[in-house]
Amino acid sequence: MTPHATLAALLPAALVRTDRVTFADAVRDHQDEVYGVALRILGDPDAAREAASSAFLKAYRSWGRYDQTRPVRHWLLRIAANEAISVGRARTRDRSRTTVVDEALGLADPSKTPDLALEAREERDRVRAAVAGLPELYRVPVVLRYFSELSIDEIAVVTGRPAATVGVQLLRARALLRSSLEARP
Repeated sequence: MTPHATLAALLPAALVRTDRVTFADAVRDHQDEVYGVALRILGDPDAAREAASSAFLKAYRSWGRYDQTRPVRHWLLRIAANEAISVGRARTRDRSRTTVVDEALGLADPSKTPDLALEAREERDRVRAAVAGLPELYRVPVVLRYFSELSIDEIAVVTGRPAATVGVQLLRARALLRSSLEARP
């Protein structure tokens, strides 16, 4: 009996991973989310593509050191967030941080009138601009929590910060977003 077979017999299947994730599988499963995190942090599609590409290159180079017992999603998102921050720092601070994501969403809801659709798009643009205007310290946890739907504990793993710190940063970020959105008509 192999060690994996013995372990598998003693523990529930959910706790034992006998299969290894390939790099190709990881890229296929998480490429959209990695790009989405980079896009929401940077607000610029070209910069996001650069950050995502760099993140996957770094992940590929480190694949042999990756601990297969840990979730690959968290590992990739951490690399992507760090790369997005690095790319953002390298680019000028006065660049435009807005992007038109709605064009890539597909068909519009036929039940919405053009006026309602315009109002909804303007509101989304206001929120995205407010998020893009947050300091980097707060923008990363907000993007991971509200756009990638990670829990506070998952964000702590991805960013390498304590969960309590992430919670405080989210509270402060929401206060900054609230005041920013109230100040804009």
